[in-house]
Amino acid sequence: MDTAGDQANQRLVDQLIARGALWSRPLIAAFRATPRHRFLRRVWHYSRQHGWREIQTHVPGRHELRLLYADRALTTRLSEPAPGQPPVPISSSSQPSLMAEILEDLRLAPSVKTLEIGAGTGYNAALLAHMTGQVISLEIDRRVLAEADEHLRAFPDRRVELRHGDGRLGCPERAPFDRILVTAAALDLEPAWLDQLAEGGLLLAPLDLAPGLAFLVCGTCRDGAFEGRLTRPAYFMPLRGETERAGSVSDGPTPVAHASGSLPAADALPSATAPWADWTTRKASCMGPGLLPSLAFLGWLHGYTIGYQALANGQIVYGVGDLVRGHACWFGMREWRFTGAAGRKLGIQLWHDFLDAGGPWPTEFRLHAEKSEPRPLGSREPSSRPNGRGSDFVFARCGPRCHQVWTLDVCRQRPAWS
Repeated sequence: MDTAGDQANQRLVDQLIARGALWSRPLIAAFRATPRHRFLRRVWHYSRQHGWREIQTHVPGRHELRLLYADRALTTRLSEPAPGQPPVPISSSSQPSLMAEILEDLRLAPSVKTLEIGAGTGYNAALLAHMTGQVISLEIDRRVLAEADEHLRAFPDRRVELRHGDGRLGCPERAPFDRILVTAAALDLEPAWLDQLAEGGLLLAPLDLAPGLAFLVCGTCRDGAFEGRLTRPAYFMPLRGETERAGSVSDGPTPVAHASGSLPAADALPSATAPWADWTTRKASCMGPGLLPSLAFLGWLHGYTIGYQALANGQIVYGVGDLVRGHACWFGMREWRFTGAAGRKLGIQLWHDFLDAGGPWPTEFRLHAEKSEPRPLGSREPSSRPNGRGSDFVFARCGPRCHQVWTLDVCRQRPAWS
């Protein structure tokens, strides 16, 4: 190890292995040969007291290295602020442990033809190229693209082809691809991705389903249809076009940044003790994705409007609402809040549905998606209610880009140490 930065990188890789995020030997070698600080000339740090503050990291000292090699996402670019509005993050370097898990999920190998949508700093493309030999990386923001190109020049052995373009359209002139990795959150799978994935290839993309419900989805395509499942919760910057204003879609997991849709604010509603309030924290969390997100996800499958809010006491609550009838119920770890008797009844019914289904996690549903006619944002009403086939629950939804069918696995298997 020649520098303090190289040493910090090796310590980070050691941590990723020990924590179980990184395990395959070729990918371990890629991380060890790709120091993160070489791709970060500056980062932005936010505090409520001072707002956004730029931190120069092109010559990192001890403090900067501690920041760069923390297992956390780092903001690398802000938008131009709109009149009367603060800037918002538009590009970032993802959490290293999450990126390690994503790359492990892709089952990379030499000569696998890979398309990355969202170049970011170029760090992830460099890891991909170390594993596969060649990568095409698309980026909509020319300034982000130029910085990624500058970073990658320090790694001339990595065959990364950077291209400017709208990631939602993919790269049809170079298709098909064995792997397509999307590193920005989408509202739905894009038809172009399904068209450009080779038979038997893998597509992995972050989906922003509803406030507080953001997951990675991974699967393959057969006869133009996607078959896969959610793998883990994950928040990414939103996928956007070149002329779209940054911040028009939720930009991260910060509770105060999430809109609660059209649901009535939880703070003003009457409350009651939650059925699980006297359980221990361990049991109430439901492990996995967590009890509250799992309950809200089931409500989303039912076609309810979903809300996500931080109360004044810091408690995080998820809401489900039937806006046609004006009913809503918010779920917290200690209490419910609801719009009268009808709102409470809605919450109780969803809770019973959740128990009857065996407390399903979002990751225990299989997703079948096929291209459909484009629909306005928010057109997410279910086209059918669940039907029971034994312990099998099936939900059909019309997403903005694809028709989706979500099916709960009949045989579920959870990690023994959860």
